[in-house]
Amino acid sequence: MKILKWGLLSIPAMTLLLAACSNDEPKDYFVKAENEKIEHIHGAGYWGDEGTPVIATHYGPFEYRDNTWYKTTRNKHDYMGFQPTKEGFYSSGHPEEGSSLKNPLGLVESTDKGESFEQLAFYGEIDFHYLGASYETGTVYVYNEVKNPQIGPGFFYSKNKGKDWTQLKLNGMTSSSIGGFDIHPLKDNMIAFYAKEGIFLSENFGMDFTHIPTQGTVTSLAFKEDSMVYSMLENGKVTLHEISLSNKEDHKLTAPSLNNENIPIYLEANPLKENEMIMVTSKNDVYISEGQEEKWNRILFNGETE
Repeated sequence: MKILKWGLLSIPAMTLLLAACSNDEPKDYFVKAENEKIEHIHGAGYWGDEGTPVIATHYGPFEYRDNTWYKTTRNKHDYMGFQPTKEGFYSSGHPEEGSSLKNPLGLVESTDKGESFEQLAFYGEIDFHYLGASYETGTVYVYNEVKNPQIGPGFFYSKNKGKDWTQLKLNGMTSSSIGGFDIHPLKDNMIAFYAKEGIFLSENFGMDFTHIPTQGTVTSLAFKEDSMVYSMLENGKVTLHEISLSNKEDHKLTAPSLNNENIPIYLEANPLKENEMIMVTSKNDVYISEGQEEKWNRILFNGETE
């Protein structure tokens, strides 16, 4: 979700990867994460039938339930571009140390929280740091930063799990660099980029963009069904706003007390409970909102679990 460059393609067939369990592996896939120090967070959101908060770390996913953080006991891959969907999650990244998997992972999908996953495209070829997807439809968007025989550098989307790709035209995208992007959970044609100049919104799969100026630099953004919520750095302080998709009216929300030394870098709405959101900051703090973002509870401080 950073910087712009820009090609069309064809991709290898899917391969199923099953996580094999040896006899000495723990039976439980998730265990309590006690006294853990999380140094890197590469994505956040909600997954599963219960809409459980989850973050992707350098050593696998951590989920938060019953006021406790849980980590996986195996498959501790470095999931980059992590994006939960209705069916599971998409990701890219690197396999854990000692794994027989190729590096990088390319585009993969899991429907069981990472116990197994499918290789969708570019296995051993590309690590997508910047990836997004529509929660309901599964349409995936990526930014490719490297040369590849099948896909050039730039922004692309796929509606069939990486079999075919279309490059975004980016008409009206006037920013020379962006901070990130998000995809509408229901309308896979709708994508928003955010940058220091504000928000650039497309409703036709990235062909044409409309500029929505803001008073400061937008640091994170998330779609709800009828609006976008975004964080902004304004005079050294972080503010939180919601903008209507229908009339583009903007109003301020309550935000955690943050400044330019600790800004929001990931923001996602709970698709099963839209009044709840998760926020991750640059210093690895994680917050969960309650009731129209009127209150924010910090559930992770400086990456340290209790």
